[in-house]
Amino acid sequence: MPAGRPNKPTALKKLEGTFRKDRAVINEIMPANLEYIPSPPKFLDKDAKKEWKSVCQELIDLQMLHRVDLALLAAYCSEISNYINAVRKLRETGEVLTITRDDGSAYSMPSPWNAIKNTYLKNAREIASQFGFTPSARTKINGSKKGEEDPFDTMLNLDR
Repeated sequence: MPAGRPNKPTALKKLEGTFRKDRAVINEIMPANLEYIPSPPKFLDKDAKKEWKSVCQELIDLQMLHRVDLALLAAYCSEISNYINAVRKLRETGEVLTITRDDGSAYSMPSPWNAIKNTYLKNAREIASQFGFTPSARTKINGSKKGEEDPFDTMLNLDR
């Protein structure tokens, strides 16, 4: 794996306001934006499908939804659903489990659902940062909603 920070897509640089033509990749692959919410994958459960519709709409509004991103987006939605289900299970079982041994003695231990929940959340956060879903990722993006023009770009008559 190469050292250093991964390259940012041009669309993200434009949203952040850091795009420079003199540093742009000449023949960068630019997938077409989707203009509609695609049907969620069948393997997603109810919570994941709810997240799918929500994030797809946001990405469409930001003109950042591409067909090539849908598999990663499905993984994000699945991890969010798994997190929600783990939180439910943790509420059901409690934060601390008391285990009774065969000899009648007992001991307490943290619920394994807490670690499971944290793993799902970590996975979702890693994927979310790729799409700009986290608060820290959003601070790096200065975007406009679909149909809005940047008045500074308009004034300078710059290409987007």
